[in-house]
Amino acid sequence: MVRLIKQHEPYPNSKLLSQLDENARLIENGINDVNSNLDKHKKAQTAHTSEQISHGGFSLRTYIDGLYNRLRNLILNADGTNVKEVVDARVDAEGNIEPLLKERLDKEYYKLLRKIQRDVNVDDYGADPTGETDSTEAFVQALSDGKVRLNLSAGTYIVKGVKLPSWTYLVGQGKGVTTLKLHEDTPASEWVITNADHAGGNRNIYVEGMTLDWNPDRQGGVRATGGIHSSCLTYAKVKFGWVKDVEAVNPGLHGFDITASTYDITAENYTADGSYYVWLDNCVASGYGDDGITTHYSEYIFISNSHCMNPSGKAHAAGQSNSNGIEIDDGSKNVWVDSCYTSGNIRGVEVKAHTEWPASQNVHVTNHISYRDVRSYDARHIGHHSASDPESKSAYHVTFANCTSIEPVFNSLYEGISPRALVISAYKHVQISNFTAIGDPQYDYKANPVVAFQFKSRYINVDGIKMRGFKTASHDIRAFGGAQRTDYVQISGVTISESSPIGVAFGGGVYNASLIGATLIGDSGEMGVYSPNNQVELAAINATGYASAANLGGRSYSVVPTNFKGGFKGATTSGSPLDPTSAIIAATGDNVAKGPRNFMGGVSGGSSTEGSRQAILATNNSHTKGDGPARTILSSQSVINDDGYTVVGGYGSGEASAGNIKWKIDSMNGNIQGVGRVESVSDFKDVAEYFESLDGQRIDSGLMVTLEGDKIRKAQPGDSVDGIISETAGVVLGGAGFYWNDRFLRNEFGGMIYETIIENGRELVVPKENPNYDPTLEYIPRDERIEWHIVGLIGQIHVRIDDTVKVGDRVTAGTDGIATKTGDDSGFKVMRIKTAYDSEKGYGVAVIFMR
Repeated sequence: MVRLIKQHEPYPNSKLLSQLDENARLIENGINDVNSNLDKHKKAQTAHTSEQISHGGFSLRTYIDGLYNRLRNLILNADGTNVKEVVDARVDAEGNIEPLLKERLDKEYYKLLRKIQRDVNVDDYGADPTGETDSTEAFVQALSDGKVRLNLSAGTYIVKGVKLPSWTYLVGQGKGVTTLKLHEDTPASEWVITNADHAGGNRNIYVEGMTLDWNPDRQGGVRATGGIHSSCLTYAKVKFGWVKDVEAVNPGLHGFDITASTYDITAENYTADGSYYVWLDNCVASGYGDDGITTHYSEYIFISNSHCMNPSGKAHAAGQSNSNGIEIDDGSKNVWVDSCYTSGNIRGVEVKAHTEWPASQNVHVTNHISYRDVRSYDARHIGHHSASDPESKSAYHVTFANCTSIEPVFNSLYEGISPRALVISAYKHVQISNFTAIGDPQYDYKANPVVAFQFKSRYINVDGIKMRGFKTASHDIRAFGGAQRTDYVQISGVTISESSPIGVAFGGGVYNASLIGATLIGDSGEMGVYSPNNQVELAAINATGYASAANLGGRSYSVVPTNFKGGFKGATTSGSPLDPTSAIIAATGDNVAKGPRNFMGGVSGGSSTEGSRQAILATNNSHTKGDGPARTILSSQSVINDDGYTVVGGYGSGEASAGNIKWKIDSMNGNIQGVGRVESVSDFKDVAEYFESLDGQRIDSGLMVTLEGDKIRKAQPGDSVDGIISETAGVVLGGAGFYWNDRFLRNEFGGMIYETIIENGRELVVPKENPNYDPTLEYIPRDERIEWHIVGLIGQIHVRIDDTVKVGDRVTAGTDGIATKTGDDSGFKVMRIKTAYDSEKGYGVAVIFMR
């Protein structure tokens, strides 16, 4: 602190002068100290910490930490591909290993700062920030051979292109504050900014804080000339580059292009000759003739917090402009696009390659928003889509995570291309996570699908997708089939509400696909899930608001069925379904289902099946044996079934054996065998047989009948009683309920005639079919025809009686089959009267015993 003498006494002149001299000395020392401290402050490397510097409302440390952690998170959460390349990229030119690639970039940035030998302003070299005169030569002189931080003032600089040498830091005052604009005489092929040596390459170039105006109206209007030319900013073969807070306005070709020195690098002559380790952050592009931000043949590229909107499309013919917001193009590898925004483009984000050039690989798009782009997200390798095209050898590894598509629309820049939220073509190993698609319910999507997997794409994993509002589209999600079908598509965590007529559809030939966990809420929709086959795996799907919850293999379902492929084992401690079409459920022990279409349920004791179409249920230590089909064991222990087309059961102790079988049903011949009794536990008490009436008319129950030939009629007085029409038969013979009685040929004694056939290489003995049998004719079983009757022959049978009959009497036929009392011991004995005689009905009912 400086203290001056403020009270001057009227001393002699010598004393006053001495006080004034002292004050002057103190003032001089104070000023010198201030100047010295200010100079030290300017030169100090740690004058202020990052917490003390404000940046956009946040401290600089908060801003830097945010960017650093986001990029670190992107790297650490990549999908595991290209790990060797990533590890190798962390080794710098001096052989030092950095923990992360981002940290190596930071190290290169600090190298750039240390390399800078001059910190100058371009105005000091004659540049004109008023835009009145050409500043090109001033930039040339100021940049010289690099190692310079070149500052630009607020205003507009007119240039014929700025070429940046290595070790250059070009910094303006901000987007819209500092502008570089191409001179009227600049050739159409020029850039606003590019690196100086495309052939040999440059390194460590930083551009920050300005607007780049390609000025397409110069010379009456110019357009892109082709190749890598005519963009606002191009890094061609740049190693370690930064572009921060830069705006690209109306470029002939691209807003920002990170590339090799040429686009003409085929898959056969591809070499790593592009740019490496480039970060674009907080950049804006608009009015571009082709793409806003693009990469070609470059690796380890980071694009963050950037916005690309409203292209002009003038690099292409009218109606044929594939102008995209962010395009990761031919030969690019290891690219991260994070927290960007696109709008008004043909494709918001496109990952692609042309026919003769290698596809981009290992591309990760996260936290992106696409608003009213025609196709929000599109991955494709042109020329490798149709069935006759060769398979792409390079289209691999793309991730879309936390991406949003909002209201994709048609755009006249590219006529005929339909709006879609997401399209995958030709690419393999694609991961889609937490994807959101929001449509306009009033917009006409002209019956096009919203999300499409198509054109030989493979190995697509969708984990979480939310969609709504595409009411005039055809499908919300469609996996196309046919000769150029997609395949190996796994979709889970789907929520669709009030959207397309068809929720999720799989095309013909898409056999390796699944839809697991979906909520599909339609609004007068057609179907929730569609597949022309039953190969798609389905589980935990709720579909409402559709005419059909699902249509699979041509059959409609009111509830989406659960469908799993592959050998299935559930509620089982061990066991092995060895065939993909077999299952073991609710089992303990080392059970084995060896053949196709085998099923084991509720089994234990090391049971097993062999052959096809085998089943073991509720059984212990039992086995089907042999290569033949259709063997079943039920509720048994220690049983072996080695006979095809049979169901058996039994019990035994010790080793399993066919000798432990206790009953058997023969499906081929219709035979039933058992070692125990056959017992009816109902109150049905007679044995009966089917007979046909003589006149073809119905005979009422309880009437006695007699035979004429092989047909029956009502018995009359004096006729022998051969049976009674019964409703209480416990055993009924001659029903012929399954097919025409004479379907199979018989010998003269009524026995079946058999023949030997070959089925699946095995000899089978089966009944020989009657050549007169016509399977196309409808067969009506006897129990549905009025001329056929169940006639009780033995046992306790209900019969109609007249007024002469009492308990203990014997009866025979009276008038029209009604029983009447006999005068002797002939006839059938009356056991009890069930209903007394009623004169109005004309009969009573008794129970008699026939034998």
